[in-house]
Amino acid sequence: MKTTATARLLKANTGPRVRPIMLVQEKLARTRLLQQLTQSRRALLDAINAILAPLGRGGHGAACAMTLTEPAGPQLPEPHHAWFALRYQQKTLGWWRIDRCSLDQLASSYYGSLSTPLHSPLRQPSQSEFRLAKKLFTAAVAELPTTLIDVQQLEITLVAGTMTLDAPAVWSIDFGADNLAPPMLFCMTEHLLALMAEQPKQAQASGDLPIRLNQWLKHLPLTLQLTLGRHGMPVQSLNRLAVDDIIPINLHPKTLLTVGKRPLFYATVHSHEGQMVAKLTQDISQQEDTNLG
Repeated sequence: MKTTATARLLKANTGPRVRPIMLVQEKLARTRLLQQLTQSRRALLDAINAILAPLGRGGHGAACAMTLTEPAGPQLPEPHHAWFALRYQQKTLGWWRIDRCSLDQLASSYYGSLSTPLHSPLRQPSQSEFRLAKKLFTAAVAELPTTLIDVQQLEITLVAGTMTLDAPAVWSIDFGADNLAPPMLFCMTEHLLALMAEQPKQAQASGDLPIRLNQWLKHLPLTLQLTLGRHGMPVQSLNRLAVDDIIPINLHPKTLLTVGKRPLFYATVHSHEGQMVAKLTQDISQQEDTNLG
């Protein structure tokens, strides 16, 4: 018997990351999603730098680069960094890592004063720092290609130092080689990626669209109808009709010119230069106005 495949048992906590098998279509969908997410890099970086702007006045450099990666294993929160969890409708959307010194400086720039007592940045985050973490989360989520998240319902919690974070996609926000501050991390969960659908491309309307549409409507072809005459016939005679029979037609002295089911004019039929023509004799709308008057 020919062996076509082999398998081995993986023990728990041995390191390899185990994920459900993805079909080809699912893999392509994930690839397109990550490509679309990468296109949001510039908008994300600008939104984050807008929150970090007060740090620049203290000599702290702005974020200069963002890199999106798919880590091979879970993230392990370091105790010397501040880790925040973002929750939405009782589900975790992601985690944010920022070093405690940068967070303390940012909080001092926003809410501090000369009378604020000095304290160690290694303490638990203050309420001001929680508000800043939510600002960072909100600014980032608002730039993601999704419209399913109400930023007013976002909640921020502190991550326990012993838990592992399973993040299939991680943004690394770097401050440049000249800055000693470690990069911030924006770790995205599977649930957040699931909320992000591939957005359809919005068609750009040309500036002369109203003019072109107006011209097209003016040249829209219509069919005019004239009833020249009628002839009544009982059902018994109708059943005896055959090819080559001649039916008398009584021409109307006045007929209606209609477009679809809407009458527009009264008309009379004449012969002109060998052609049958209709002469418009009265506007239907004017007659209706006269009757109402």
